[in-house]
Amino acid sequence: MSSLTSADVAPPDVLRLPDHATLEVEEQEPKEPTVGEDGLPILTSFAADNDDARAEALHIVADTVAQQRNIASRSLIFHPIVLAVFVAGFGACRQYFYRGENSDYIKILTTFTGVVMAILGGVRLTCGPYIFEAERVGTWRWLDKGRSADEEEQTGVKVLGQTDEILLTKFGNDYIGTIIFRGVQPVAAPGSPSGNKKTRKLHSPSKHTKMVIRGWSVRQKYRRKEVGSALLEDAIRLGKEKGWTTDGVEFADDHANHKRVLPAIFNGALDKYNQIAQKTLEKKVHEIEAAEGKGKKKR
Repeated sequence: MSSLTSADVAPPDVLRLPDHATLEVEEQEPKEPTVGEDGLPILTSFAADNDDARAEALHIVADTVAQQRNIASRSLIFHPIVLAVFVAGFGACRQYFYRGENSDYIKILTTFTGVVMAILGGVRLTCGPYIFEAERVGTWRWLDKGRSADEEEQTGVKVLGQTDEILLTKFGNDYIGTIIFRGVQPVAAPGSPSGNKKTRKLHSPSKHTKMVIRGWSVRQKYRRKEVGSALLEDAIRLGKEKGWTTDGVEFADDHANHKRVLPAIFNGALDKYNQIAQKTLEKKVHEIEAAEGKGKKKR
């Protein structure tokens, strides 16, 4: 499904069996090879059609949510306002403890170190909710969110299909990336137009089907290698085949990485990732539409 090749991704470390190891050979169904002729693991993308594969996808998405805690912590610690607090704290310690003796610096450094440790502990505690959010995202309940009749009535949106569509990328035996998406339609209002056939067709929910992306993640060591970009392209093409893009493609408002636990002033790094993802999505949609336009002209 993906246009990537194994050369696009640096291979992970190869584990070798010891010389004295023996393998018992049993008759079993042949498995797809995970290593190519060049000795590198094969990169493949496929639809997650069983619970085990879908669970792997949820784990990948949940991991990226948990990683947001580290990003938020760095943003908080190295923000100019917080750095100014550190400097002011050091100045206050020096002013209070320094009495003209060299030994006073030991008291200053000891006290300031304690203050720094307390602040770092507070930062870790403040950003801790990202871990709880990761635990929530990595569940079947999150995956099925919005499908109940009550949720449809509250949101005014109908989710298409029995389950969300999930694509996975595998590098050898390792699952390295995933994208989770669904098609949605507005729920037909009880007082919908009852005019002529043309009017009813214009206001039909099926004419306003939107593809929304709920999770899009690649494991950290495989990022910036076009893995995520290829997954996004495959998802958009699949959404078009299903007729889910008549009203566009976008990230869900409550996508896996939407949560913020710090004030807006400290969320610059996380918001930047969102902006990059949005630009990548717009670029891919434009490229696919342009390619389809050229194909139609040739015909």
